Amino acid sequence: MPQDPLIAHSVSEVYLYLMATPCAACGQGPLTGPDRLDQVRRADPALIVRLDATCAVCNRAWPMRFRLPHGPGVDGDSGIAAVNLTDEPSRIIDVAQWLMLFRIIVDRAGRESDKAVSRRLGLEAAQCLEEALKFYDADNDLPPSSALFSEEARRRLADHPQDFSRQRLIEMRAKLPTLSAMRARALADATAAAAASPSRKRPAWWKRLIRGQG
Repeated sequence: MPQDPLIAHSVSEVYLYLMATPCAACGQGPLTGPDRLDQVRRADPALIVRLDATCAVCNRAWPMRFRLPHGPGVDGDSGIAAVNLTDEPSRIIDVAQWLMLFRIIVDRAGRESDKAVSRRLGLEAAQCLEEALKFYDADNDLPPSSALFSEEARRRLADHPQDFSRQRLIEMRAKLPTLSAMRARALADATAAAAASPSRKRPAWWKRLIRGQG
């Protein structure tokens, strides 16, 4: 596992990276992280966080550090967690992994009985699809080689190019509500939950995740 800080756009992207990354020891996973991250205090204008990721299969622990140049990642209008508020593609999750995450999270959303949780998962899945599309050139239906970070991903593209069709992803995205509408609904769900249980109201999730940030 890498020793230097990995560049992430948000805390959400950090946890999605763990979901998408196989264990370097057993090749399985997924990796899981703690409920709370440690902030590394150092002379750096960007937020640096650290965690010990654990393989769900072999229980091997992997210390990791992430550099978040854009902070924890929160939509300024809704206050809801965002995966990536920039137009830059991810440096740590490739297009194949984003598509895998989309399928996994959509499946979870479909099996979730709590409607508010299902909608939150739907928002996360939609963002995964948006992140996959950031790798594509407008005049090419398939992603460039730079969008694939592993030999396995490149082999998957060669064997199943239809799964990576940009037009197909655009059509899938068109069937979903806009991110702004999904964030507005997620905010309404969170507000309703807080009103129903005011004594249990807690700080924003991203403040609780990072020690020293609230």
